[in-house]
Amino acid sequence: IVGDTDSVFTGGESVATVVTNSSGVATAPALKAGEKTGDFTVRATVVGRAVSGLDYKATVTARQADALARTGDTALTCVAGGEFADQVELKATYKGAAADGVEATATLIKAADDATANDKGPYFKDADGKTVRTLAGLKTDANGLLKLPKLYADDTAGTFLLRINTTGGATLTVELKVTAAPSSSPSPRDMR
Repeated sequence: IVGDTDSVFTGGESVATVVTNSSGVATAPALKAGEKTGDFTVRATVVGRAVSGLDYKATVTARQADALARTGDTALTCVAGGEFADQVELKATYKGAAADGVEATATLIKAADDATANDKGPYFKDADGKTVRTLAGLKTDANGLLKLPKLYADDTAGTFLLRINTTGGATLTVELKVTAAPSSSPSPRDMR
């Protein structure tokens, strides 16, 4: 195997020597793609012969998901200025099987037809506690699951959208509802 990937043959080696059958055909061991994306070449040569080698080009692409779904169906609601009780958890699949190691981006968007990051409503916090409305570089675990960090709400009430996109094109839009904070107006009794 020639190239800048971590692809190997079954058994973990980047070089394999095989014997031809009675028809002169040699079959290489199966390839394992590895985690590093990019192009590589499998070069077949004949040991001890001055025959030119034969190259087979291959590409390792990023892991993909073709479907994305929430693992629960609890409504995601919160009071303005508070925090959402439940974290958003998703399951990514590819051709019906759990899709592990798939990259995802979560963005609190302005509208269903405007994927621009919102500037109000729910938000995540970064490592420094600052408000962020886009999380990039997320990855599903070995079971295809992705649990997003806790969500918080600013003082804006309404219905908001959280969109999760994965490598491979799977997209899910989740509705978040923020209710107005209870009014702290004085009661009639306090006005006497």
